[in-house]
Amino acid sequence: MFWEILYSVLFLLTGVGVFLVGIVKFSNILQSGGTERVKKVFEKMGNNRLVGFGVGAGATTIIQSSTATTVIIVGLVNAGVMTLAQSTAVIFGANVGTSLSNMLLSLSAFRVKYFFMAFVFFGALVKILTQHKRANKIADILIAFGIIFVGLEIMSLAFRPDFLGGTYLTNGFESMFEAVQFPLLLILLAFALTAIIQSSTAATAIFITMAYAGLLDFVAIMYLVFGMRLGTTLTALIAAIPTNRCAKKAAIMHLLFNLLGTLIFLPIVWPLQHQIAPLFDGIHAVWQITIFSLILNVATAAVLLVFIQPTNKLVNLLVKDKPEQIIIEELAEDPFQGFTDKF
Repeated sequence: MFWEILYSVLFLLTGVGVFLVGIVKFSNILQSGGTERVKKVFEKMGNNRLVGFGVGAGATTIIQSSTATTVIIVGLVNAGVMTLAQSTAVIFGANVGTSLSNMLLSLSAFRVKYFFMAFVFFGALVKILTQHKRANKIADILIAFGIIFVGLEIMSLAFRPDFLGGTYLTNGFESMFEAVQFPLLLILLAFALTAIIQSSTAATAIFITMAYAGLLDFVAIMYLVFGMRLGTTLTALIAAIPTNRCAKKAAIMHLLFNLLGTLIFLPIVWPLQHQIAPLFDGIHAVWQITIFSLILNVATAAVLLVFIQPTNKLVNLLVKDKPEQIIIEELAEDPFQGFTDKF
């Protein structure tokens, strides 16, 4: 029994590894061709919060990573290309964009996944048959996209009762989630997992696989989503360590979006969990995670976009500027400030 459980755990870890390779490769390919364009769009978008929100959501959906989008924003703020006010709405949109991109993962529960997995073969075939630069880039995209679904399939096999120690592994996870029913513990569990693997997308994939195997009910899913949203903020915070104060503010804003969303909506969801859960009964288990995440991110963005100025003030209180930096920022907003007041 021990060896069967060990083999299943190793198989699960292999699936996570393959999935992460696919995600990183897919994201890097798209960023290599689209990051400069995304930056130019960020530079030209102005101060319209709705435009910034849409740009953040669209950019994250394209490059398949809210973390990557946030790191780009931190870099642009650090370079003085974007202001904190501009970056705020983009960060809000990035969180919604990651929920939209994660909906692709839900397709792993349906037979269409086998067509996506076959993209690895077709991409490899293209690379063998031609050296054309554009064709090879398309082939790389196909291979990376296919690898994502291969990883998801490997993960799902680890939970199958007829596969090695799949029954023992399934029973083990069932026992764990039966023991860990307290919402704050579920949030902490998802937070730790997301922080360790540095990817909310990978954490979502793991939980989708478990939901498909029947190991998660919707009540547990809600709290796991809260935890994943908090865990994904750590990468941007780490990226902001060597940057200036403005860039640190952008990273803090990313944290505040998810933290304030948790503080606002967790007190609503917790007492009403058994009234909310039946609303999702008709939805396939693998869709419940992405749909709830999307609803939560959109609701958080709707609230914080209204209070975007108080949120900016809170960030400024948390990360205070040096006196000379405040003067520079005021002059950047109005270079004739003080001079025009005299006339």
